[in-house]
Formats: sequence, C-alpha cells, structure tokens
Amino acid sequence: MKKYCYIVGAALLLFALGSTQSAEATEVFGDESYQEALDAGYTAEQIQKIQEMPDFSLETIEEQPAARSAVTFAAASQKTQIVNEARRHLGKPYAWGGKGPNVFDCSGLTRYVYLQVTGKNIGDYTVPQEKSGDQISVAQAEPGDLYFWGAKGNTYHVAIAIGNHQYIHAPNVNEVVKINSTTYFKPDFAVRVIKNSAPAIPNLVSYRTHVQDFGWGGYVAAGQSSGSTGQKKRLEGIQIKLDSSVNGGIQYKTHIQDIGWQGWKANNALSGTTGQKKRLEAIQIQLTGTAATQYDVQYRVHSQDYGWQAWTKNGQSSGTQGLSKRLEAIEIRVVPKNTALPTGGKAAFIKK
Repeated sequence: MKKYCYIVGAALLLFALGSTQSAEATEVFGDESYQEALDAGYTAEQIQKIQEMPDFSLETIEEQPAARSAVTFAAASQKTQIVNEARRHLGKPYAWGGKGPNVFDCSGLTRYVYLQVTGKNIGDYTVPQEKSGDQISVAQAEPGDLYFWGAKGNTYHVAIAIGNHQYIHAPNVNEVVKINSTTYFKPDFAVRVIKNSAPAIPNLVSYRTHVQDFGWGGYVAAGQSSGSTGQKKRLEGIQIKLDSSVNGGIQYKTHIQDIGWQGWKANNALSGTTGQKKRLEAIQIQLTGTAATQYDVQYRVHSQDYGWQAWTKNGQSSGTQGLSKRLEAIEIRVVPKNTALPTGGKAAFIKK
C-alpha cells in the first residue's frame, strides 16, 4: 500500500490522540483530512518512525559551498538548477498533500522542483519517487540527488540534497520548507535522478556580478548562473578570476549603457560600473598567457527580451549592441582546448 508523505502530520496527531479520540482528530483535521489519514494505512511501526522525527527547528544551519563533483556540464547545470529551484521555496509552509507552488509536503516539494527544472514527473509520493532514478548510498549523494528515510518500498520522508551533508525539505506540520543536515537527521539511502555520464571539468573560473537593487552577489563557478532571470534586473558590473592552479590570466571588457565598450580589465578587476545605474549590454572574455594555449573560455548571457543567447568563446562578443537591452545573467566556464560549445539559444551576439 502506498504510504503518502502528505499525511505525516495527520498520522502524528492520530497516533498521539489514539483511536478513542477520533472525534477530536476530525475536528482538528476536518472530515476529509481525517479520512485520508485512516485510508493511508500506516502501520504502528511507521507511525512510530514519523513520531520519532526530530524537531528540525532546533538545528542551526551554517551553509557551506558544495564540494566539486564528477559530473558532466549538462548534468551539473541541471543539478544546480534543482538546488536553486528548491531554494526559491525556502520558508513556504507545509500542508498535507501540498504540491506547490505556495504550500508543500515533502514529496510535493521534490515533485514540484523536478517538474519545473526537468519537465519530468518523478512521482506523487515517496515510494514512486524511489523508482525515479538509481539508488545510491547517502555518502555518494551529490547536490540535486534525493534523500529518503525508511526502508525501500516503505519510505516516509524525502528531501533534496544540496551538498555538504545538507538538504532542503518540507519537514512536517507546523514547519516550513527549510535546510537541515544529515548529521541531525540521517537518511537511509539516496536516489540519483539526473545521471552522471562523464568526469567533470574542474572549476577553473569563478565570477560574480553586481545586480540592480541587489548589489554584489556571491562568487559562482564553472558554468553556474550569476545574476537573475525573470526579475527584470540589469547587470551593472562583473568580476572574473581564474583558479590559482591555472598558469595564465583572464581578461574581459563590457559594453555599457551610454559609454560603449570599456577597456580590458583583468584578474578580478571590476568591469562595468556601480552606483551609476548603467546596464551592461554585452561582454567579451578571453584567456591570456599559457592558459590561452591549454583552455578555451566559453560563456553565454541572458539578455532582456532574448533570454539565454548561444554560447560563444575566446574574446567573441556576447549580448547585444545598439538595442538598449540589459544583460541579466551570465554563465562562464573554462574548458580544455577545442571542447565543443553547447548548442541552443539565440545568436550569441545581436547588433543593430
């Protein structure tokens, strides 16, 4: 029998009240929710497991950057999107059977996040979601994988791994979507929905952007998105640097509202402006020294009205010129020489 995550709250309270207090439970949940709890078929052992879940509000979380992992760029990009989408829902309330976008139960959150990013329905409840990918150990889990609690085929909770032994989940009634750790509440196994098919290219470049109204964001690396999409916020400045293991440098210049092409900046210097309300409209990036003989720098931008434009590389222009369109986000990666560019998107550079 399917064990539905959305009746966690109901099962907890039913267990505490006991069968002799079913009338009171009906008053708390309403007839429909109470009947859902009865129909779910939880065993005494399962209810006890749910009851033993800790008080997640007692754990203080200090997030750390996720460790590097051996995944393809395509897989890494999707897994990053899974984590970012999950983060968008932090603080939203728990509700039995909640499937988003405003309220969630545990499996409703994981289902919604994967559906938004991949278009794939991984299952409505925890047990079907166990079958959405390959089972792996908790120690093997990477950001974007799923953590499960309970025996396989009889799970009662699910969460999204975000790295450094942390996860995002919708815990239970009277809680909100939040981050907790595997050291506080350890999963029994994990499932990899998005498969890794080849070794990753190392994180050789990191960068951050200055965004309208938000200011400087944190550094991101290796093809991750910096900036914002869907919020109509302009990029105003950018800083880019290579990993210390790379022998060589990186330089870049931006096309700025009312200014045009600015001169080359290098090795984490600011390109663009801050405090002047000027949008970036295009960018060129290139490697220097030995790095230029060993690697390509590939990049793409998200532009106003055009969305993600095509990838380009090695000093070519990306964005627009003469159209008064703002850059909103950027992705950059440094890859071995002659690595093929990803396909898709509008032209890398559009000039009036």
